[in-house]
Amino acid sequence: MFCVRCGSSDSELYEGLCRDCFLEDYSILRIPDRIEVRVCSHCRAKFISGQWLDEGLPDEEIVYRALEDSISWDEPVENPEIELEIMQERGTIYRCLVEVDAEVLGKRLSQEYEVEVRITNTVCPTCSKQSSGYYEAVIQLRADGRELAETEIETADRVVQRTLLKLSRRDKLAYLPQRVEVKEGVDYYIGSHKSARKVVDAIREKLGGITMESPRLMGQDKSTGKGLYRTWISLRLANFRVGDFLSHHNRILAVVDLRKKGVSVRDLETREVKNILWGEYEDMDVVGRADDVKTTTVTSRSPGMIQILHPETFEPVDLKADSYTSTLDIGEQVPVIEIDKRLYIIEDEAEE
Repeated sequence: MFCVRCGSSDSELYEGLCRDCFLEDYSILRIPDRIEVRVCSHCRAKFISGQWLDEGLPDEEIVYRALEDSISWDEPVENPEIELEIMQERGTIYRCLVEVDAEVLGKRLSQEYEVEVRITNTVCPTCSKQSSGYYEAVIQLRADGRELAETEIETADRVVQRTLLKLSRRDKLAYLPQRVEVKEGVDYYIGSHKSARKVVDAIREKLGGITMESPRLMGQDKSTGKGLYRTWISLRLANFRVGDFLSHHNRILAVVDLRKKGVSVRDLETREVKNILWGEYEDMDVVGRADDVKTTTVTSRSPGMIQILHPETFEPVDLKADSYTSTLDIGEQVPVIEIDKRLYIIEDEAEE
């Protein structure tokens, strides 16, 4: 057998050619002469293999990555060393040089390729959704049997903004296209359902409450063909607040804190602090409000007993002393609450 180009018969043939003739026209790399990259003009994500990736990259980095993604090679290429260079920039058109050194059939080869990379600015689907006010969930913040307090609305607003800012680093739909105050409370429109759930959890960590979801089919996503759902998430705050008083299983309790996991309460007789899960919400009855608390004076104290003045009639009232009240001094001013004609001395939670 002999080389069909030079006639040599002294070496192994490759596709009918000797090694030297074969390598004369051999291209180490496969790379197109022109590469077009679709880039979102808002977030700078680029469209690759059917996906929008690499948000926030500068144009030069996008060009280099486009070159890298477009380069390939086959055997017998071994150990290729590739260098990339942008030689000229004209607007969104970049003239680039790709240099490669590689070993092919035992011989070291060097080659250069000129490639044009063109960046085409467009808008990715997510940014398009943002600009159109797209949303997947509505958080309906309400209070059970009462109006929302201004402090509750302010707290919820801060939590929503802070949580969405944190989530937006990974979820571009973690944004608030609309906030609407209604007679019953506040509605927060959230871009993504996943982020809305996390926002609700964050609000509950501050204000407690009970949630209920109601998904609704709104149509079909034209880009994916999948059903388009929106979810209404009802977050109902309790009909009591911190400082109010409850009756639960025949115990009188002061509300100490409201959290996602339940209601933290202090038993007014035992002084014990415990947590009641939201699943028992219907068993909690409001028997007093923080505004009902009055101040009175300790008039005397004896082993096992303490005497105070009734805050309205000023008549002396004897109470059984406990671990807290036995430390009070005569003449000390103390907060009290009257429930079912019985006075309770309340601990000042802020002092703990």
